[in-house]
Amino acid sequence: LRNAENSDEVEDPREIEPNVSQDDASRRHARRKPSISKTHDRRRWLQAVTPGLAATACVPAAAHAKGRSRTDGYDVQKTEAEWKSQLSQQQYFILREGGTESPYSSILESEKRTGTFRCAACATPLFDSSQKFTSGTGWPSFAKPVMSQSDPLISNVEMENVSQFQYQLAGAEVRCQTCGGHLGDVFADGFLFPGTPAAATGKRYCIDGGALVFVPQDQSGEDIEIVRGDSPPKKGNQRMFPG
Repeated sequence: LRNAENSDEVEDPREIEPNVSQDDASRRHARRKPSISKTHDRRRWLQAVTPGLAATACVPAAAHAKGRSRTDGYDVQKTEAEWKSQLSQQQYFILREGGTESPYSSILESEKRTGTFRCAACATPLFDSSQKFTSGTGWPSFAKPVMSQSDPLISNVEMENVSQFQYQLAGAEVRCQTCGGHLGDVFADGFLFPGTPAAATGKRYCIDGGALVFVPQDQSGEDIEIVRGDSPPKKGNQRMFPG
C-alpha cells in the first residue's frame, strides 16, 4: 500500500481487496434513507456531472481488483460480527463492504463549519475542514488528508497501490489507515477545481459521507456535538443529482 500523500515514494506490493457487496438492488429497496449503491456507479455519476471526468467515469473502479483484506495488518482488529454490531447498516456497507452511497445523500456533503472529519468506525482524524471543497459530484470532497501525529510523513488515509497510469486514468481506493475501512476514491483531477484547495494538491478525495463523522471545532459545555455522515441532509437542504 502507498500512503495517500506520498504515493510516489512509499510502496508495498500488496493490493487492496475490494469487497463488492452482493444483492445491492435489494439493499437499496430495503433501506431508502439514505440510498446506497454499488461502488463502480460512482464513475457513471461523475461522468454525468463533469465532462472532464469522462475518462475516470468510464473505467472500472480500481478498488474492485482482487487483493488484500480490510482486516489484516490494521491496528484496529474486530470480527465482522463486532463491526455489524457497532456500525449502522449504511456505515457497514461502505466501510466494511466497500459500497458507495448515492450522491447528495449525506448531511456532510454540505457541511461547512470548522472542524475535523473522523472515521465513523474508529474515530481516527481523516480530513480537516480547511481541505474540504465543493466539487459538484454529490460526495464530500477533500484536497488532502490529515497526517499522522506519530509520523508527519504518513497520512491517516491509505491509498491503493496502483500504477501511475491507472491512478491518473481511474483513481484509486482510499481506506482508513487505522481500521482498513473503505472511505472512497482519490482522483488526480484537482486541476479541474480552480480556486479550491484541490487545485494546489492536484488531488480530489471523493469520500462517502457515511464513512465519516464530523466534530465541530468550536464547542462549549459538557455535550460534544458529533454529526454522523450516514444521516440524510436537513430539510430544505436536499439536492438532486442531475439526470
